[in-house]
Amino acid sequence: MMSTRIYAVQGLDTFRLIEAGSKQAAIRHAAKGIFSAEVANQKTLVAAMTDGVRVEVATPEKAEAEE
Repeated sequence: MMSTRIYAVQGLDTFRLIEAGSKQAAIRHAAKGIFSAEVANQKTLVAAMTDGVRVEVATPEKAEAEE
């Protein structure tokens, strides 16, 4: 059985206490329902980049470890 901890998760205008097995799991739980993701199609990419949105490069995920 995985041990859990209580994480204090803060957003721009929110503060939540979330019991989870890792910091990543706590953030993922808090982000559920706030963010969604899907592969961008060409039309979406062109429209966003025309509006000045830049592509961000995510850092590679590490194996979830107790933090």
